Amino acid sequence: MFMADFFSKKRIHRFFDSGKVERLDDQLIGESRLLIRLDGQDFIHAVCTPFQVEEFVIGFLRTRGLIDNLEDIASVDLSENTASVTRTARLRGKTPELRLLESTGSRNVDNNVFFRPDGKIPPQRFSVSAKVLVSGFKKLSDMPLYKKTGGTHCAILFTEKGTPIVGAEDIGRHNAVDKVIGGGMKRAVDFSRSWLAVSGRLPADMVLKPLIVGIPLIASVSAATAAGVEIGERGGITVVGFVRAGQFNCYCHPERITKE
Repeated sequence: MFMADFFSKKRIHRFFDSGKVERLDDQLIGESRLLIRLDGQDFIHAVCTPFQVEEFVIGFLRTRGLIDNLEDIASVDLSENTASVTRTARLRGKTPELRLLESTGSRNVDNNVFFRPDGKIPPQRFSVSAKVLVSGFKKLSDMPLYKKTGGTHCAILFTEKGTPIVGAEDIGRHNAVDKVIGGGMKRAVDFSRSWLAVSGRLPADMVLKPLIVGIPLIASVSAATAAGVEIGERGGITVVGFVRAGQFNCYCHPERITKE
């Protein structure tokens, strides 16, 4: 689906601090625009990577509160650069005003709004060891599009034991997470028994995504923001950042992480 000319080769100059200069070919990743039609109406254009498109659309609708589960979708039709989604009758007409979703996939969020009945992930017997968490992040850098171009964000949903469940890549960090959530929904994953590894920062709207579906832990190679940590604290999510070189920072709810 709209894959033509998605990758391009560019002759570049590579400079070294020693003064050496090399000329070589580099692979560049493209950007594609996907029109999402919702209940017969043009809804939004999303700038994204055209892989796992159905998963992206499902996850996008779920994390925007436009569906609660797969049963809320009557049909999904993918053709060319358009995804047409029809929801079941009870949800039709409930559509926010959106027009363009840039490659960041980011939307401002109200810290007082949660798409969960109680607004918080309940205590449970979920835990993951520090060793498993660190080991999981080695798989992020092995994602194929990232290895080919270095131009994607990556997200992987893991079991407590560190087994990958769903992985995704996209030029947008939010899009990659939406793809993982959509993929998990298609596989009927028990999100409450999983944790999410991502490659981008953890602001409020990123931490909100696992809260919406009940994932109890989100971790990143990058930093969390103050608002992201606040969402985690209030929502009951373990927020982890700077997973690098065998260590990481836990900003809230560390009780889910074990030493071994």
